[in-house]
Amino acid sequence: MRVSYQHANVRSGNESTLLRVTASDGTRACILIDCGDGVDLDALLDDGEYLNAILLTHAHIDHYRTLARNVRHNAPIYASPATATVLEHALPEARKDNDLGDISAALDALEPIEEWTSILSELEVRPVPAGHTPGGAGFAIRFRDADAADGLSNGERHLLATGDFTRRPCAGYPGLETTYPFDVDAVLLNASTDDAYPAALNESVQTVLERAYAGSRVVVATSSLTGVHYATLLGHAAATLDRDLPITLVGQAAKLYDALEVDDPGIETQGVFDRPDEALEEGRVTIAGPATPTRGSAARLLDAIADDPAAVFVQLATGDAAAVSNARCTTHRVELRNHPSIEAIDDVVRDLTPTQVVIKHAMGETLNRFQRRFDRCFTWGTNDEEIHRLYEDGEWLAPDWITDRTATKIRTRQWEAMDPRSFDAAEPVPTVQREAVDLEAEGVDLEALENAFARVSTASYSHSADDDATAGDTDTDAGERDTGDESAESALEGSTGETVRARVFTDGDDEQFLRLLDTADLDAGDTVAVTISARTDSQ
Repeated sequence: MRVSYQHANVRSGNESTLLRVTASDGTRACILIDCGDGVDLDALLDDGEYLNAILLTHAHIDHYRTLARNVRHNAPIYASPATATVLEHALPEARKDNDLGDISAALDALEPIEEWTSILSELEVRPVPAGHTPGGAGFAIRFRDADAADGLSNGERHLLATGDFTRRPCAGYPGLETTYPFDVDAVLLNASTDDAYPAALNESVQTVLERAYAGSRVVVATSSLTGVHYATLLGHAAATLDRDLPITLVGQAAKLYDALEVDDPGIETQGVFDRPDEALEEGRVTIAGPATPTRGSAARLLDAIADDPAAVFVQLATGDAAAVSNARCTTHRVELRNHPSIEAIDDVVRDLTPTQVVIKHAMGETLNRFQRRFDRCFTWGTNDEEIHRLYEDGEWLAPDWITDRTATKIRTRQWEAMDPRSFDAAEPVPTVQREAVDLEAEGVDLEALENAFARVSTASYSHSADDDATAGDTDTDAGERDTGDESAESALEGSTGETVRARVFTDGDDEQFLRLLDTADLDAGDTVAVTISARTDSQ
């Protein structure tokens, strides 16, 4: 048995890989993992080679842009059921703005799988959870080498192609696991990272909730799958806070949400709307695409709120979307790329203890950095489209640029790392099935949201005329509230001249928002005079 890999687009994203597995009788299987920009199987396959399968990890266009052009030889396209569902809707929509080729060929070849699926009698694949995006999957690849049977593994060897991944779940779809009922011998490791994701996520969620609960019309512009993910988090956050938050997904995001047949708190869908005001409402969050509002639903909705200074337009950018300018509404642009931190990637390699790691979805200096990062496995940070042999004659091979002495040191460290490891072969392989949404596991700072937005009991702030007379006692008021937030007691003078308490939220350097802590006879859009009667600078 022989196994080799070849980068399929090392200059154009490097997320795609051609894997060759050759059996002892000479039968060869060619498996393409993802099909991003610049992949050309006509150039990659040798004479006499045939494509046996394409493994699609998730339905982001940088992983399927050339999918339709590379379907051939009656090869199936395997994907998790959720990714297959998304792709059925994403391909026709993406074709409107991209030259994708004959997408009917790809749709005909698409085959959702959940269990081990045979490619050869000695070669099987199956999807495993990978987080990153709704329905995202890696693939476990299992082959049997009779010449390497040792009585323990029966000659079975396993590769793991992570695809883009997170350890975090995503909209309830599980993140990448590092415990399997088998040893993972080799990893094709997508090395895209974003250490800033948790902070960016929580910043944007707090901004959206602040403005929605203040009665603003809120539009969130982002890609369709990110929209599904984001709506799920907002809906469950509002439910946890016991606060109503109407959320509307429109356009392609709505169609994907409906196709996935999920049901989350507060979320409505509107695939098509005749007038923007059908999808907009004070205190409602409307999520549309794309992130750059020059076309599609996002452009129509921005045009509807652009002259409203009380409205807010939030861009969740996953690429090079330009920031909105020349609008009177408040605008925010947040870079939101759901990738793991570099520490999470280190943890994956440490926990799996593979013999081989092939660095993917990285180029240039990033490849070089990872080439030197791990000292307990053979790391292949190749920057070419050559065929590199990983396994032959029952042995995982060292790269040919490593000396025998260095190879021996790495193997020794690898054996030492594996010594305490064990696995239960009877345990099931993790599946790409949606589970209950766990906000904290997904990276949401629930404590911060509860401090800022949880309902305040009216009784806690009930007061008499005598209390009003002493409302300027800053120490007493601060002790009663003890919120840790920036707060103020304010007199809001409307037509009734009533006095209520309010908490101050700051949004950027130029705007401040008040959230009433007591009930007042006010309607959304009312203009009131505010008199600050107490202030605690330390809060």
